[in-house]
Amino acid sequence: MSANKIVLNSNGLVASEEAIGSGTIKPGHLIAVTTAGAVIVHTPEGGFAERAFATEDANQGNTVDTSYANGARVMYACVAPGTKVQARLAAGENVTAIGTQLISNGDGTLIALASAGSGVTVRQIIAVAMEVMNATSAEKFIAVRVL
Repeated sequence: MSANKIVLNSNGLVASEEAIGSGTIKPGHLIAVTTAGAVIVHTPEGGFAERAFATEDANQGNTVDTSYANGARVMYACVAPGTKVQARLAAGENVTAIGTQLISNGDGTLIALASAGSGVTVRQIIAVAMEVMNATSAEKFIAVRVL
């Protein structure tokens, strides 16, 4: 599935926000708000995360393929459990089953729980896959249901 929007269904439970970004952020990245109020890609791998994803800036005519530059105003959505979004699956991942549990890769992308690095303490499962997706050659969008 590849739609030109990040939030696929919301049941009306989405808080649209914006903040200055630190580093390159792409729509579909799992993000975190810093103590200074900026947004960054979520770190660390497997860590706790707010259910916040960078979204496309449609007001500027941008699509899900338009990255935010360092220092740009980033549009993002804080979503409720059960919301379906297009998240970014890390390059090298191959999700072979719907329902696969996904965690933060520590760089804004998601990986399968089974792909967590050795020694990583997984603190939170972010979402479950709603489609099969092979991203072994490059980062790709994957439809997920946020937990």
